[in-house]
Amino acid sequence: MSITGPPVARLQLGRLLRDMRESCGKTQEQAAIALECTKPKISKIETGKATIGPGDVRLLIDCYGVAGDSADTVVQLARQARKRNHIRVPDWAQRFIAMESIAATISTYESELVPALFRTPEYAKAVGLATDPRRDADELERLVTINADRQSVLSKDEPPVLTSVLNEAVLRRQVGGCAVMHKQLAHLRDLTERPNITVQVLPFGTGAHAAMGTTFHLLRFEQPTPGSLVYIENLVNADYLDGPAQTDWYDTAFTRLRAAALSPGDTATFLDESL
Repeated sequence: MSITGPPVARLQLGRLLRDMRESCGKTQEQAAIALECTKPKISKIETGKATIGPGDVRLLIDCYGVAGDSADTVVQLARQARKRNHIRVPDWAQRFIAMESIAATISTYESELVPALFRTPEYAKAVGLATDPRRDADELERLVTINADRQSVLSKDEPPVLTSVLNEAVLRRQVGGCAVMHKQLAHLRDLTERPNITVQVLPFGTGAHAAMGTTFHLLRFEQPTPGSLVYIENLVNADYLDGPAQTDWYDTAFTRLRAAALSPGDTATFLDESL
């Protein structure tokens, strides 16, 4: 089973329940009354932060006037969302991994590391060991498995459009040693040939830029409902920003980063010269 299965189902379930509520003109307060819970609980369910059982789902969709095949689909999604993940992923990261797997576009700026979707197994192990030297071999293998599962999104029938701006430091830092970095850079170069992937290097010579001191992911969704999300991760937690003013700010910053970076063609040449 994919590690993203239950979190994705929880996210999709929340969005569907929100759409159903809004379509029938109900408020979160009315939904809370139907479920005999608080309004914040409804908000957490609709944003995929909280689980909800099939019985409670039926109470909500009855309140929303939903029946037939649509109701059965939502109840089945609720069952899937409650299944356990057998590979450990921090709670604060699970939501992002789920969202990443259903995003229509992914825009990312990285200042230090090769993005997870681009990492080779050897590079992923080196990063995992560097961030926590106490990890044993089994834990490192689990990290590689998680990484490989995430990367499967790039090979699905309709993969996301992925654009990545990489600070030059990402390519210069010797993570895992020369052999690991050579293999990683070669893999990165191969990925630039895929039609849905664009990589641009932000060279040191650019100087100050629009994302000094931070990295971020900007995701856009078409299904189950349109929307955008900015994800910012640190060592022990993460922030999710989904207000229009916030996502617009990061969208503008990313546009400026792309303008300051090398073109995709010049980036390919840069990678060739780095091998």
